[in-house]
Amino acid sequence: MKRLVAACVLLSLISFGCITEYRTIANTANTLAAAVSGQTDTEILYESYSEWSRKKPTLSAMIAHPEIDQIENLFIRAIQASRNEDLNETRLQVAELTGMLRHLSELQFPHLYNIF
Repeated sequence: MKRLVAACVLLSLISFGCITEYRTIANTANTLAAAVSGQTDTEILYESYSEWSRKKPTLSAMIAHPEIDQIENLFIRAIQASRNEDLNETRLQVAELTGMLRHLSELQFPHLYNIF
């Protein structure tokens, strides 16, 4: 009986941890995506990048590093294009960045193919 209770408690803790992890990633990614979406102003992009930099250590523990590195590069390219006042390139980089940020929450959503 003790083993069954221990297994149920352990399963509950793991489930709670997974839900908390997903909500953290989804909230952070969606907030940043909403802040960046359609923006071409260097200051707004830089503020979003600063927010990303503060949350990056936590997200790095939960997300695969290629996605983190890709988002980091997209932020840098978007800011650089904005500083160069290249409106088309800025919009392109921001659109790609927004899509990648929204993809993070979809990537971490629990599916059966993620488990098996």
